[in-house]
Amino acid sequence: MKVYYEWAAKQIVKRGEELCGDSIAVSRRPDGIVAVLSDGLGSGVKANILATLTTRIASHLLENDIPLDEVVQTISETLPVCRVRRIAYSTFLIARMGTDGSLRLVEFDTPPAFFLRDGRIVPLDYGKREADGKTLREAAANVRPGDWLVLVSDGVVNAGIGGAHPLGWGWDQIAAFIERCAARDISADEMVGRLADAAGELYAGPPGDDVTIAAVKARRVRFATVMAGPPKDRTRDGEVVEALISSPGRRIVCGGTTARIVAARTGRGLEVDLDTMTPDVPPMGSIAGVDLVTEGVLTLTKTLELVRSGVSPGRLAFGKDGASRLAGMLLSADVIRLLVGQAINPAHQNPDLPSNLGIRSRIILELAEELRKLGKQVSVEMY
Repeated sequence: MKVYYEWAAKQIVKRGEELCGDSIAVSRRPDGIVAVLSDGLGSGVKANILATLTTRIASHLLENDIPLDEVVQTISETLPVCRVRRIAYSTFLIARMGTDGSLRLVEFDTPPAFFLRDGRIVPLDYGKREADGKTLREAAANVRPGDWLVLVSDGVVNAGIGGAHPLGWGWDQIAAFIERCAARDISADEMVGRLADAAGELYAGPPGDDVTIAAVKARRVRFATVMAGPPKDRTRDGEVVEALISSPGRRIVCGGTTARIVAARTGRGLEVDLDTMTPDVPPMGSIAGVDLVTEGVLTLTKTLELVRSGVSPGRLAFGKDGASRLAGMLLSADVIRLLVGQAINPAHQNPDLPSNLGIRSRIILELAEELRKLGKQVSVEMY
């Protein structure tokens, strides 16, 4: 995998409306991601239906491996045209980004996408073509780690119109704002949050148009491997430790007995830092070559609570306890490998559960499911 894509999106509904007249759909595929942004004519329920119809059609066709040209043609032929204003009922932008670093954009009557490289907006080489009487703009580019693609609806470009910016915020000024934001190593979630906050300030209250923002950050894939609990068959200790130590990315150990096994098998010392103990989370430890060493069940339980709460990795960075550190590392990873030992600690066994499903295993399985809901690629290996 050459490039991994981290993405986030945010919408603000137009003043006085209950539904957003824009629609944004981003889906992850084995070969990359597809983002579709649509802006329905007008606002409210009708605009929402038209925009959602557009993104659903595009996403469904692309998920079924219909060539992009055919998808565009289908959407162009399907979208109705307003008889009075002679314009389409819905605009659209489709971005297809491959793990091989390929990018293809197709835009119909939407603000041009922002493509950022090395902290600067890079102009894309657009071409035009006709499809069912509609003029489409198309561009292709190569993507590398560190690049950004930001998509916005008209509501962002027009922010501040008649006020701080008589003609609206404008594409060029948004581009400059994105450059300033990207000067720091921020996440896609932080990027859309800053853009949404800025647009909200320019509207000085509820926006006068629907606001939709999507940001895609290209980067290297982030790996994390967690060894939690000793194997049921102690002769496999070395096998599991080797699987942990040889894994790419961050290496994490959960559990006191597990930590002692890793330290013994690697010939490295284990130290415990009592200063990291909190009233509800036991202290962390340290082993050379391991990024994080925590206690077991109590820390994993608190970590599950944090992940379920929706807390951002940025906020967790300020936590000094083992659960905050563990949750932060898992939420920052893209591919997570969980090595789960099935040796039963009698103190952790619930008599109401089968003998092969201890509390530790149940917590980890629940944690894995929560991480998958967040788009993480999670594998669980039982030992």
